[in-house]
Amino acid sequence: MNFFNTLKFQIGAALLLIVVLFTGIVASSLKDMEQQRSYSTLLNITARLEQTTSSLVSLGMNYAGHAPVNPAGYRRDVILYYREIQSRADLFEEITHGFMTENFSPSLVNQTTPFTPKLDPDAHEAVQIIEDTWAVFRTGLMEALGTDSSAPGLERAAQFINANHKPLSEAIQDLRQQIERLVEEGQTNMLRIHWGMLLSVVAVTFGILTWFFVAILRPLDRAVTGFQKVAQGDFGYQVPTSGNNELTWLTGSFNQLSSRLHAIFLLIDRIQEGSDMDETLCFVADQFPQLLPLDWVGALFMAGDDRTISLERSYRDGKPEISQRCRFRLQETLLQQALQEAEPLHVPDMKRTAEENPGYQFLNFLTERGLRDAIFLPITDQSPIPGVLVFATRKPDSYSEEHLELLTNIARLVTHSFGRTLKLSEHARLASIGGFASGIAHEIRSPLSTIGMALDYLQQSELAAPAEKRVRLARQESERMSRLLEEILLYAKPLKLELQPLSLASLIGGFIENYEEVAAKNEQQIELLTTTEETDILGDKDRLQQIFLNLSQNAFDASPPGSVIKWQLRSDPSARMVILQIQNPGVGIPDDVLPRLFDPFFTTKATGTGLGLGIVKRMVDAHGGEIQIDSQYGEETVVTLHFPLN
Repeated sequence: MNFFNTLKFQIGAALLLIVVLFTGIVASSLKDMEQQRSYSTLLNITARLEQTTSSLVSLGMNYAGHAPVNPAGYRRDVILYYREIQSRADLFEEITHGFMTENFSPSLVNQTTPFTPKLDPDAHEAVQIIEDTWAVFRTGLMEALGTDSSAPGLERAAQFINANHKPLSEAIQDLRQQIERLVEEGQTNMLRIHWGMLLSVVAVTFGILTWFFVAILRPLDRAVTGFQKVAQGDFGYQVPTSGNNELTWLTGSFNQLSSRLHAIFLLIDRIQEGSDMDETLCFVADQFPQLLPLDWVGALFMAGDDRTISLERSYRDGKPEISQRCRFRLQETLLQQALQEAEPLHVPDMKRTAEENPGYQFLNFLTERGLRDAIFLPITDQSPIPGVLVFATRKPDSYSEEHLELLTNIARLVTHSFGRTLKLSEHARLASIGGFASGIAHEIRSPLSTIGMALDYLQQSELAAPAEKRVRLARQESERMSRLLEEILLYAKPLKLELQPLSLASLIGGFIENYEEVAAKNEQQIELLTTTEETDILGDKDRLQQIFLNLSQNAFDASPPGSVIKWQLRSDPSARMVILQIQNPGVGIPDDVLPRLFDPFFTTKATGTGLGLGIVKRMVDAHGGEIQIDSQYGEETVVTLHFPLN
């Protein structure tokens, strides 16, 4: 944008114009005031000139009316009148010289510096008349006085002054009028200039206010309306723009923001409705081109071996690609880097990067399809299967810092939505598997019961030792199969509780009392630490007994002989919770195993089903509680359960 179009320049120019106008007014006023002060000084000097002339006339008239009658009186008049006449003549001479040269001495104007006024031609002409008249008057006066200072002709001088002072007084009066004219003209000009400047200031101020309203206030009001609309939920609202300044930039950015918000919320809405990956990825391919350049988008998810990653689905130019599922190496690749850093990864020049790293199979896969710029968006948050969402374009360096920042800001939102879609799909898959497993379990139970009765019959019969051993082993496997079927049914079918008020301390005390014999057989001990505080909860007694049984059996299996398994029960009145901790001094649980303990069919035991802890968690959750397992490999394991107080 041109600098001259910016509000910074325009507002600065407007303020500078106002400053210049007011500076001009002040400077003009100061100049006019100085000129008026100069004219006032000239009037004062002219008045002094008139006063000097009047003094000469008064001296002449006084002497003519009081002429001396004896020599003594004459000598007195010589002292009084002659010197005074000379002094007035010298002062008149000095003043007229100042007018002629336009330079008055400081003593004449009571200033520290000489006074140098500027006179117009008419005033100069009046001064010249005074100078000429004074020259004639002074010559006649000096001739009347004579050259003998001890016996001047005072009487002749008095007669001369009285007879010839009128032309001089008239010349001085004419000068006064000229100066008064200058004063009046100066005041008129000053008033005219001030009115002109005032009108200019009013016009400029009105223009600036009009510009301020049109260029700033009205766009700002539109922007405020836009922000209010968006705050009220109208995320697609667009603010009308005009001009080319910072406010235009602001409204343009706001419009871009609102359109992106609108697209993102549409995307989230559709993602929330999405039931499978294909529908979700289809909508991404359709909507994301409004947010960033997009020629190709694909979703990759980690395979079960954690060493490869599979391209599940891809779209090119908004249309699905029909291709076989592809697997790529994950270890030591940019895909693995994106998953580890959990941040969007930009690959601006894929072709060069792929050529320098032949082991980047997926990058070579993209470059073979003519793609040059890509962003890897990891899908890890809330997702049951880690994966990467890849955006790519054919043109190199298409993704700017703005696009990367946009994806960084919405990455958690997008990946969370993708994770939710995957979770819903996974839940649907597990529900389907659960229904299938439940049906299979029901179908197997009847023939398994028949097999069990047959084995019981055979065990009661007289058999050879090898046959008896095989029957016993078959019976054990049949019982294990029955337990597995029971756990599958318990895990798969909906959980129903028969809730009633009960004391958790009493329930645990009775359970441990009945279970001490089992601990003794394992050469182990159970130590119970209870609290005297309230432990009443609302629970299902049988389900709670099953929770304690599963956790106790796990503790026995994990603890060596001679160990003490500690049960501690306490309450937290502030949180309205009862807390049960079961601590066993076993070898601990490895870090890579700990997050998967509640996954169905995951077990580290040779004969385990992998459903025990999953069933325990379902029962604890059904009671409104929480379960947490803390352990470090080589150290003890602590299982913590929280139940809400009744």
